[in-house]
Amino acid sequence: MLDRTKVPADLWVQRLWVPDSGSAPGQRPIVLATDKRRLLMGGGIMVLGFAVVIGARAIHAPAVLALLALVIEVVGGLYAAGGQRSGFYELAADGSLGGYLGRKKPDLSTMRGTKIAKPS
Repeated sequence: MLDRTKVPADLWVQRLWVPDSGSAPGQRPIVLATDKRRLLMGGGIMVLGFAVVIGARAIHAPAVLALLALVIEVVGGLYAAGGQRSGFYELAADGSLGGYLGRKKPDLSTMRGTKIAKPS
């Protein structure tokens, strides 16, 4: 299973998929990891976009400003989801992150997804 002490501190493991009874023998668990720094900065950009919407409504600004806020929020979301290290990883036998599978979702049809408990 996942060993949090062996995951780099700058990555956040969001979800874990374990092989189901119908999966191929030797199939490794897969985890989804996100870059913490990019996630926080992207979230901040999205909050800024939301603040622009609230400010625009408060001063009765033109609707074009709402379009600008939407663009800001999309940029924040794209930034948060990006990063060279964000994506899917195989889980190594020792509980650390193994091989990088990429950002596209692999075939998880024979796996069972579980949420990762927050560390206590």
